[in-house]
Amino acid sequence: MQRTQFITFLRVQKRYSERTQTIYYQAISHFYEFMGFTEEGNPMERVELADVRAYTGSLLESGLSPATIYQRLSALSSFSQYLVSKGLLKDNVLKLLVRPKKGHNIPEFYTEQKINVWMDHHERPLSQPLMMIHLLYATGIRRAELAGIRMEDIDFQRSVLRVRGKGNKERQVPLHENLVQDLQSFIKSRSVPSPWLFCKKNGEQLPLTTISKMVHKELSREPGFTGQKSPHILRHSLATHLLNRGADLNSIKELLGHSSLAATQVYTHNTFETLKKAYKKAHPRA
Repeated sequence: MQRTQFITFLRVQKRYSERTQTIYYQAISHFYEFMGFTEEGNPMERVELADVRAYTGSLLESGLSPATIYQRLSALSSFSQYLVSKGLLKDNVLKLLVRPKKGHNIPEFYTEQKINVWMDHHERPLSQPLMMIHLLYATGIRRAELAGIRMEDIDFQRSVLRVRGKGNKERQVPLHENLVQDLQSFIKSRSVPSPWLFCKKNGEQLPLTTISKMVHKELSREPGFTGQKSPHILRHSLATHLLNRGADLNSIKELLGHSSLAATQVYTHNTFETLKKAYKKAHPRA
């Protein structure tokens, strides 16, 4: 009961995405299984710091990444804090736990040359998968944001796209002239009437998994795209290229819809690596 009420709180009050709600529910359920809890009563009030440490140890032994472990413990801490706010717990013992450091993986990205070659090698109007890739790289939007684009969200007169991001927060993303033209041609070529920009054959909204598969399949046709082939890599690529070309972090933060500058600063690792390579190649004493 408490788990369900907490997830309802995340959905209604915090306006978290379905994916985040699922992650939180699964994290709490996994801890319940570890402790042998049921939904009866208020089991979290029996949790001590030693229990949470033992649980953390089991997660580490299972081979999960530090980021995943950190995520699960954060979900548990949020749940405990919610129970404290409802008067169901005296305190949140997870606040006393020293958590594994998440670490920062340098985001994978495609080079500008690969992107430009890909962009120049397709006839117009673009197919649905090609238009997806074009839009993902041009705007840096997330997969879920792409799936949620309605026809009414595109302002062709102002060359602006309205995007609904995490927490249902809206932002406006600029569309460059070539992208506007491609979108207009793509929409005119569609044979299926739908309120969604990208849709199934019956006009319904595309599932997120379908978008990932379509993007992966299309990028796999190109020999220049190695490693991961996903909407998120295209987002990483745009951010990295903008930073390499002198865009400031705050502008990139607003474009990507990050809630804090810390999330955007990870891309400075990529630019620093680029700078080091250029330095070693060009400096006479390097």
